[in-house]
Amino acid sequence: AVVSTQSTGKKVKKRGIVSVNLSSTRYDVVKRVAEALNYSTTVENNDSFIIWSDCMITAERCAELKPYQRINHFPGMGEIARKDCLARNLQKMQKCYSDDYDFFPKTWNLPADYTVLMNYYHDLKKKKKIKTFICKPANGAMGNGIHLLQSLDKITMHDHVVIQEYLDRPLIVDGMKFDLRIYVLVLSCDPLKIFLYDDGLVRLSTTEYAAPTEKNIDNMFMHLTNYSINKTSENYEDCDEEDKGSKRSIKYLKTW
Repeated sequence: AVVSTQSTGKKVKKRGIVSVNLSSTRYDVVKRVAEALNYSTTVENNDSFIIWSDCMITAERCAELKPYQRINHFPGMGEIARKDCLARNLQKMQKCYSDDYDFFPKTWNLPADYTVLMNYYHDLKKKKKIKTFICKPANGAMGNGIHLLQSLDKITMHDHVVIQEYLDRPLIVDGMKFDLRIYVLVLSCDPLKIFLYDDGLVRLSTTEYAAPTEKNIDNMFMHLTNYSINKTSENYEDCDEEDKGSKRSIKYLKTW
């Protein structure tokens, strides 16, 4: 819309209201953020400028979008969102760019890599070496089904899991293992446009770390940093200060 101002007589373009379709999200925080930005929210209007979805979208769904519409997913995100797909793609990139993709441990994607894994494991046994492995469901989330192993004798060729060598000498903060939750906004894949948020979360485990042994190998409060697991620990510390508790800020970590 075009309107004129009485003081200058100049015509200026009036900014329209941004509408957001929330029919495909169950998270109230999305609605609260939209309202805080003075966006109009709906669950019916398919012509909304923004469409927010909790699930991955198909290429067909993306093709249906009008030129002005934006959705919070790219088609094919499962290739990096699923653990088995991510492992497979990292291994492909490692073969092509070994120097740039040396940041993850030995990884086996089962059942495809079952024979390779067993050959490696039996070779360790012959040399009387003990390694700890971490086993993750192919399409799991929130730490569900993850466990540590030092024997692979019960692993079968029918298991759909990702197995990696466990990093048993991690960097620790206040005696605890931690991971980083880093937030990025990907606007475009070609050309690649990524914005990195200047802060994020440091998620700590809730039991002081020690290298895996028969006694502690099943202690997920020690070996995993997932919030969904550690929030049930009696040692979990919920704190609003960014340098204390079981969740801290990356800005704190930079000064640590």
